[in-house]
Amino acid sequence: MYLIEVAPLTKIPQQNPQILSYFSSHELSNGSLVLVPLGRRQEKAIVIESHLIRDHKLEIKDAQYELRPVKKILSYQPVLTPFQIKLALWLGQYYFASPGLFMKKMRVDKILNHNSKLKINKPQKLILFPTVSQLELRAKQCPKDKTVLIHSGLKQKQLKENWHKIALGQAQIILGTRLACFAPFLNLKEIEIQDETNPAHRSWDMFPYYRTHEIARNLAEIFGSKLTLKSNAPSIESFYFDEINSLKLKIDLKEGKNLIKTELIDLRQELKEGNYSIFSRAIQDAVGQAIKKNQQAILFLNRRGMATFILCRDCGYVAKCSNCYAPLTYHLARTDTSELKPLLVCHHCGSSAQPPSLCPKCGGHRIKAFGTGTQRVEIEARKIFKDAKILRLDSDTAQNAEEQNKILEDFRQKKADILIGTQMILNANLPKVPLAAIISADTLLHLPDFRSDEKTFQTINRVKNFTDSRLIIQTYNPKAQILQAAVKQDFSSFYKSETETRRALKYPPFSQMIKLSFAHKDAKYAGQEAKILSAKLTYQLKNSKILKDAVLEISDAVPAFISKEKGRYFWHIIIKVKSPWLAKKEERQKILDLRNKLLLAVPQNWKIDIDPETLL
Repeated sequence: MYLIEVAPLTKIPQQNPQILSYFSSHELSNGSLVLVPLGRRQEKAIVIESHLIRDHKLEIKDAQYELRPVKKILSYQPVLTPFQIKLALWLGQYYFASPGLFMKKMRVDKILNHNSKLKINKPQKLILFPTVSQLELRAKQCPKDKTVLIHSGLKQKQLKENWHKIALGQAQIILGTRLACFAPFLNLKEIEIQDETNPAHRSWDMFPYYRTHEIARNLAEIFGSKLTLKSNAPSIESFYFDEINSLKLKIDLKEGKNLIKTELIDLRQELKEGNYSIFSRAIQDAVGQAIKKNQQAILFLNRRGMATFILCRDCGYVAKCSNCYAPLTYHLARTDTSELKPLLVCHHCGSSAQPPSLCPKCGGHRIKAFGTGTQRVEIEARKIFKDAKILRLDSDTAQNAEEQNKILEDFRQKKADILIGTQMILNANLPKVPLAAIISADTLLHLPDFRSDEKTFQTINRVKNFTDSRLIIQTYNPKAQILQAAVKQDFSSFYKSETETRRALKYPPFSQMIKLSFAHKDAKYAGQEAKILSAKLTYQLKNSKILKDAVLEISDAVPAFISKEKGRYFWHIIIKVKSPWLAKKEERQKILDLRNKLLLAVPQNWKIDIDPETLL
């Protein structure tokens, strides 16, 4: 008889053991797949270890639970490699999640010919892309006989085939989206992350949440691989780690190599000189000239709709969503008769309402739409550039990938002169055009988040990549330091000042951030629960000498930036922990252990976000 240690492929509360013990009459290989009883249900599980029971009789006798048998052996052959198991166990600890959930992502099918002589031990290179379109562009430049693609858009049969080629070493170049991090590599010697600041490198919509950077770092340690991050405007964290050479990261910084003519237009001056259009005279002239020469232009604004919000100029009333406490955005919606009619839409929950003709608060007539969205940009552009063919890409015009690709392909084929887009265009493969413009840089600024300036810098650089000639940026804040740095593409000075600020405030890379979120339909209850947990965690930290070796700060409980969403009230607690990546490898484990000891006090109905993209 054998004692079998397994990781069930399901979510298990962190307060419970993540690796469970069963017995079997068969000796099983590490990585094989079994069916085990878990409570009243049965779950698939990966075998982590197998021991003879006679060597563990005392442990079994002293155990406070009854050892149950494995229900069924689903695969004697390993379905995961030892490297995959090692990675999944580490990810479970790093992201404070069940390791079985990561193993589930790794299990495409059983690994064929596990001990086969067919294995080829040539070096493998993994290149990670944020989007499939970027991946496919690179694939055209790679030798087909040595290259495989890994992304969720592949048919299951093709994905399994490519997975097995990687496991057997038959694939030397692996091009993939973040899914490829979990592949069964045999001899991984190089890892490259393309466009490293792209948010698509992060899994944010499905638990467990993770980021390719952290997985790539651990893979590099497991295999002794060279890790390269590529970007023309790297993240502050990555640049810092490269500078101190703590993780042997290399960043392809193209500072000063893309000196496109960039202009900052002061919209205050435009108003003083009588131009009340959303387009400055510089943009009007530049777009007009481009159209005359049969050239194209790209106009960027990170807000959709006609206007940002509705406001009463008498009492200050702002129309907000009753479900979300977020300002309703003013749209022109097409009716069944194709007539455009005003509509107020919540971009968080999707609810809509008719805009009021009188102020609901004071009954005044002076209620007006303020701000600019992509819909208004399109309408204004059609008025000014009457002969131009215009396309708009946002979540109103393209609600799925097929519709997005259709708009982008039409622009590539020059079926339009002007493309107006939100963040959706930033990942697109588009030809270089003579003119790109940011309609309002101010929509990127001033968010109360420590990454606000960094994201502004990166967004401007992304838009700049669309043009080979000229970029125009409109703003009411032309002297803003971040805009000046972005225009000059002076990443070094921006990095220096941003690093000093983050060091003083203990922001990443000088700490690891953890965002705890709680939501409830009762506002009072949500606030009370959040304050109770904050006090509890603070008390633990204050009265524990060992926790202070890892935990730096625990914030008070605060309402989220948008405090009500979809009928629920949101509260946050922010924890700052010593950065595991600034510690030596042997110390990193201690930091994670202590950090997770604190997180065990967080109730199951809270969301725990490790390394959050934003604190809002």
